[in-house]
Amino acid sequence: MKFWRAALALSFGSLATFAPETCAESTPPPVATDDQLHFGSVSVYSENDKYFAGTDQHYTNGFKLSFLTTDLRNFTGESIPWPVRPIARAFGRLTVPDAAYKLSLSLGQNIYTPERIHTTEFQPNDRPYAAWLYVGAAFQNYLPEHTTPGGTWIPPRLDVFEITFGSVGPSARGREIQNGFHDIIGVPHAEGWDHQIHNEPGLNLVFERKYRLETDGSHDGFGAAFIPHAGFSLGNIFTYANLGFEIRTGWKQPDDFGTNLIRPSGDSNSTTRPRWSAFFFGAIDGRAVARDITLDGNSFRDSPRVDRKHFVADWQFGFALGLRHFQITYSQAVRTKEFYGQRKSSVFGSISGTFYY
Repeated sequence: MKFWRAALALSFGSLATFAPETCAESTPPPVATDDQLHFGSVSVYSENDKYFAGTDQHYTNGFKLSFLTTDLRNFTGESIPWPVRPIARAFGRLTVPDAAYKLSLSLGQNIYTPERIHTTEFQPNDRPYAAWLYVGAAFQNYLPEHTTPGGTWIPPRLDVFEITFGSVGPSARGREIQNGFHDIIGVPHAEGWDHQIHNEPGLNLVFERKYRLETDGSHDGFGAAFIPHAGFSLGNIFTYANLGFEIRTGWKQPDDFGTNLIRPSGDSNSTTRPRWSAFFFGAIDGRAVARDITLDGNSFRDSPRVDRKHFVADWQFGFALGLRHFQITYSQAVRTKEFYGQRKSSVFGSISGTFYY
């Protein structure tokens, strides 16, 4: 079975040589057809620890709204909107010629606080108050499964190039959003926002590669899939290298690249979709962290900070229910300790709804 044999051959960043007996003749990479790439999407993500885990600390809230186009090859010449045209041409030089291209635009905010939020005192040994407000533009490159000229079978692949730009500090509006939400749900304000890190503009460049290996018939009935990924982020907000995978099993799984927490390159490229689907999943993303401004503090001035750990991981378990044009996903996540002196891991819930058009 392709799934199990290829899983043993896969290495991150490149695929180890794998030549099944059925691939005696080499074939060029196929061009994805219009019916495979019909779907663009609009997604809303919400992550919170108060509602889903009963805590209110560390990574405490995240929100993201994203829009993903259909295949940009459906547009020709000047019909491609001006902001998209130069991006497609620039990134197209970095991608496989026969790949399909999509553009994603996003708006989001992450909020971080110390463990004790109902005091105005400065807490030097706990996580600083911080918020990250950003916009992002991602270019996705999708290549269907194919056999290389050398006879190596390659599973479906998704490359994501993303640029995120935004701000930390009071301009990111963490105080207003958190305490406004607390007013809505009737809980006391977080009182220590005067001690948040200072204003600083932020820029991140992100790349991630994903593969999908699956059992035969997983889109028509019961099956399983293995979706590994590897990538990196460079910038004054977050600098890290990451590696992880998702395993899922269920009924009539969509033809996409996984269910993700809020993070760069997280929007999944869905190709074909069944009339309905239901599946469970478990995932892990491990990061070797060189910089996290929400822990390290501002780049060029003194600010609250803590001693950051160099290795962090997110564990995620959940389920998804989908129709051809809609999917809702819920997962419970655990993030390992991010700094020295942190008493326990962070636990939060993540829910997302996606409309496919």
